[in-house]
Amino acid sequence: MNPKFVMLFSGVLMLIAAGMMVGQGQWLMFGIVIPIWLIVLGAWLYRERTR
Repeated sequence: MNPKFVMLFSGVLMLIAAGMMVGQGQWLMFGIVIPIWLIVLGAWLYRERTR
């Protein structure tokens, strides 16, 4: 499977999940999940650039 497609798909899913978390007032979960996902995204982008 194409890694760019996987990252785009995970990004869309994270936006949907973030919207649901904010809508339900789950700020603790939002505060934990979003930074972790941003770290993963940053690591992936760094790996793609350094190839």
